[in-house]
Parts: sequence; structure tokens; C-alpha cells
Amino acid sequence: MRNALLRLCLVTAVAMLAFAPRVSADTTATVYFDGSYLFANNGFGIPPYGGTLNGIAAKFDCVDFSHDISAGMSWTAFVTPLTTTADYSNTYLKSESKYMEMAWLITQMNGTKDDTTKAEDQWAIWTFTGATDPYGLLGPGGATTLIGEAIAAIGSGWTAQDMEILTPTPNSYGQEFVAPTPEPASLFLLGTGFVGFLVKRRKQSAAA
Repeated sequence: MRNALLRLCLVTAVAMLAFAPRVSADTTATVYFDGSYLFANNGFGIPPYGGTLNGIAAKFDCVDFSHDISAGMSWTAFVTPLTTTADYSNTYLKSESKYMEMAWLITQMNGTKDDTTKAEDQWAIWTFTGATDPYGLLGPGGATTLIGEAIAAIGSGWTAQDMEILTPTPNSYGQEFVAPTPEPASLFLLGTGFVGFLVKRRKQSAAA
């Protein structure tokens, strides 16, 4: 009976993995923006933005200052993995180096709790698509300085980890985002954890 239970639970875990929503190279995804953001700075919302990706709750970093969006908007996006071997032809900037630099700045944002530092990094990101940085170009928090730090980090071997670019398709309107790559494997771990939970419960019932 125990072996049968284990087999059933393992099948469940594998099924969770197999049917998990996946977003990979050369595919499209549905992006929904719910209007939430971290905080406001100089009249604009600083990411991460809230919403869903293919109906699953997600957080997005905005790398696009040239398109306005509002709460409740949804669009179809090309998915480009942020890797050194990806094809960037579907992205707005069509440049691996620029997206890598923005990705480095995103990691810096995620690594600090200071709102001013987050805002400085985000405005530096937005300068790639035409924003005027309210913190200036030079100095510790200026766009030129921060982008220079990104270029130096990449030159020393830094690469983006588990990120993807979500670019609105030509027939839809939205913003270009960078988001964490969905992890179907996490569902497998959830499933195997569920197996352990059931086995433990069964042992406790047998001992009672």
C-alpha cells in the first residue's frame, strides 16, 4: 500500500511539472499589468510592477520608457531569454549588451533596500529608451556612472541569471519588461515535498 501511495504521489509531482506553464525561447506569453509598483519617484512608478504572466502571479521590471501603460492592460509578448546565445531580433533594442547592462542594474536594485538607490538604478535603465535622468549623468547615482559600472561588471564575467525579456508583439501595445524566468522545477520540488508529507502522515497513522 505504501509503495502504491509513493507511486501515486510521484506521478502527481511529475504531472505538475509536465503541465506547469512554461515560457521559453521562440514563444509568446500573455502579460497582464495590475497597476501596482514599488513606489513613486519623479512622477513615475518604480518597479517591480505587479501582474500575471500566462495567468500566474508575476513581478516585472520595466526597461521601456517609451510606452505608457495603465492598470488592467494586457498584451501578448515575445519571450527572449537573456542569455549570450539568444536571438534578440524580437526585442526593441536588439542588443544583447544593452539588455545585459540593464539586467545588471536590475540585480543592483534587487540587492538594496534604499529607495533612492533603487530609483537611481531604474532611471539609468530608462535612459536606454529616451528618459532624461533626474539624477544627472555623472556622479555616484548618475546614469553614465551606473551604466559604466554595469559595463565593467559584465567585462569581468558577470552574466544575467534566469531572466527573460518580454517584448510586446507588433499587433499589441504594452511595455517591454524583464522578468525572472519561470521555474517549473519548483513545482516538482513542491510535488516531492507533498510526497514526503503524505508518507510522514501515513507513518504517524500506522503508529497511532
